[in-house]
Parts: sequence; structure tokens; C-alpha cells
Amino acid sequence: MPDETRAPSAEQPSAELEEFQRAWTELINAAIHARSRTGHGHRGAENLTLTQALLMEAVRGLDGPNVGAVAHVVGVSSPSATRMIQQLERKGMLARRRSEIDERSTVVTLTEEGDRVLAIHRRGMEQKQRRIFDTVKPSMRPMVITLLKDLRKAMDDN
Repeated sequence: MPDETRAPSAEQPSAELEEFQRAWTELINAAIHARSRTGHGHRGAENLTLTQALLMEAVRGLDGPNVGAVAHVVGVSSPSATRMIQQLERKGMLARRRSEIDERSTVVTLTEEGDRVLAIHRRGMEQKQRRIFDTVKPSMRPMVITLLKDLRKAMDDN
């Protein structure tokens, strides 16, 4: 009879771990693809990817950020951040200028159009979050919130 107290080996994941991995993948895929199902919004907002929105939020939240600082906050490489910033600059949502403090550095700012589009994007995300929240049984909401916080911490720690 097998010893059920022994943890499964790294080569043999437990059924519970496999179920967690499937659920995790399905959740991430649903989050990525949820945006494409709406098809609503301002012409600029509907073309904004999640990463672009995160980048714009980082620009808004930092004081005179350079490309490297924005890349770090978003979790992308500097070349990737530069490409996204160039795309958003062409759309009129971001602007770049030389830093007054260090001419070697480029400062990124949100334009009025970027601020407006980001606000539209944020409202759309908040509406989605509300619809999802409303589907969770009220008695389960505190547990779901705790679980989301715990998952975020576990992701940060790993």
C-alpha cells in the first residue's frame, strides 16, 4: 500500500497540483482574452493592450520617469518598453523629451489624449471587475479577496 503521507516527487505532480495548474492556466487565459470579447470603447481605448495600459499607468504613477524606470515597473525589458512607448507616442498618448536633469535620459509623460484614453480603459476594467465580483456569492467574497491577495504575495515572493 502506498504511503499517502509522502509528498509527490517533482516528476510526479499530485492530482491536486495538476488541478491547480489547469485552473491557473485557465484563469490567466480568461484574463488575457476577456478584453477581446468586449469590442466596446473609444477607438484608442479598444486598441490599448493590457501591457500598454500598465505602461501608461506606470508613467502616470511615477514622477518624471525614464524608459528604464517604466520598464522596471511594468516588468518588461527596456527595448520592449521603448517599442511600446514609440507606438503610444505615434498614437498621441505618450510624449518623450530629454531630461532637464540628465540629458542622457529621456523622460516619458502622458499626453491629454493618453490621460483620456487611460481613463476610458480604467472605467471599462472597473465595469468588468464589478460584473465578475457580482457573480461571486456574497458569503465567498472575503475568501476570494484573501485568496487573490495571497496569490499576489506568492507571485511576488517567487
